[in-house]
Amino acid sequence: MFMKSKFIYKTAAASIAAACSITICTYAYLSGDVNGDGKLSNADAELFAQYLLGGDNLHLSEVCDIYSDGILDVYDLIMMRKILVEQQNPNIIRVTNTEELKSALAAAKAGDEIILAEGEYVYSGPTPKGRMFTGEADGSKDAPIVLRSENPNVPSIISGVTAEGSYALTITGDWWELRDLKITNASKGIIVDNSNYTKILNCEVYGIGGEGIHLRDNSSYCLVENCRIHDTGIISPGYGEGIYVGSSKSTDGYGYKCDHNTIRSCEIGPDVTAEHVDVKEYTTGTVIEYCTFNGKGLSGENYADSFVDIKGNDCILRYCTAYRNGAESINRAFEMNKLDEGWGQNAYIYGNKAYMDKSVNSLGKKMVLINSWDCTETVWDNWMAYEDGVLFSCDNEDDRWNYYNCSDMTYGDSSMEEMLK
Repeated sequence: MFMKSKFIYKTAAASIAAACSITICTYAYLSGDVNGDGKLSNADAELFAQYLLGGDNLHLSEVCDIYSDGILDVYDLIMMRKILVEQQNPNIIRVTNTEELKSALAAAKAGDEIILAEGEYVYSGPTPKGRMFTGEADGSKDAPIVLRSENPNVPSIISGVTAEGSYALTITGDWWELRDLKITNASKGIIVDNSNYTKILNCEVYGIGGEGIHLRDNSSYCLVENCRIHDTGIISPGYGEGIYVGSSKSTDGYGYKCDHNTIRSCEIGPDVTAEHVDVKEYTTGTVIEYCTFNGKGLSGENYADSFVDIKGNDCILRYCTAYRNGAESINRAFEMNKLDEGWGQNAYIYGNKAYMDKSVNSLGKKMVLINSWDCTETVWDNWMAYEDGVLFSCDNEDDRWNYYNCSDMTYGDSSMEEMLK
């Protein structure tokens, strides 16, 4: 039978040593380095297995809690064995500091998996084109380039130098996967430029001067999923979007064709100072689904007064839940805008819930679910709540103008969902 020992860090070191006959070590952090020789090897796994079987007089420290649950047990041994197997794979690149991370990104190739040890990676050095940490290589469908934290329970932090300048992490190659990371302290968090099929999964972006995540410059078929984005626009509130798809027609130097991108199951806000999701003109097929929006802190600057602003074509906004949370600058839940001829058309907006706090907005007008002029959209099964917090259906034809301030809108129904999958 395996033995378990509750491992309480530092403050209880003496009692742990006495209770378990363990000598607490002070050598530098390296996951699983049981014998303290500065490397992880089969010898460490063998020693740790002996400890679990009842051995004593071993030199252990918190580095043995690889599973990060406060317990030294078989799960830590399993993860240790997994790491040892990974070390035999030439495509596994393990990094422990900023310079190693920069080198790994620069040398990355299809199939590589760059694994960040726990800790903070603060950028240093030149920033060409305003970029700090940058991945330029292409992966492939069968061999994406992965950048992830070693321990998803304690994500590694990729940090810029200041929230006033430069981008924390930029990806310009195809087929990347960014997983289980924290991104902070830069003018923009994650920039995806001219990159197709890139995935941003389970990442947290915060403490950003402008936009949190930007899919830009002909980046298509990308996925942002299970991400948490908050505290953006701390330097430029009017440009503090949570997720930004495409580029404004007034912006030069970037390709506008950012098509078929998906934003799924993300938590956006509080203190996202501009739109939580802004889908620009000239983009097609953006899907926003199963997201939660927290409006607290939305500034209202630069015309930002809704959770989602759709200016592209063939967008789908579904199964999202929005909470105004007293943000006076939010004057409607969602909106569409026609910024150029032929754009802002053919959206499907359904299955959403918006808790809007009040029935009259700061402009003295009816608080509506959607505001849209010269755009086309099909809607159904949308719900809203006012002061009492009780949801009601927005889909009664008799009082449509109370909830949909739209000049060219049609009602759909659930039979259309199959074609939108």
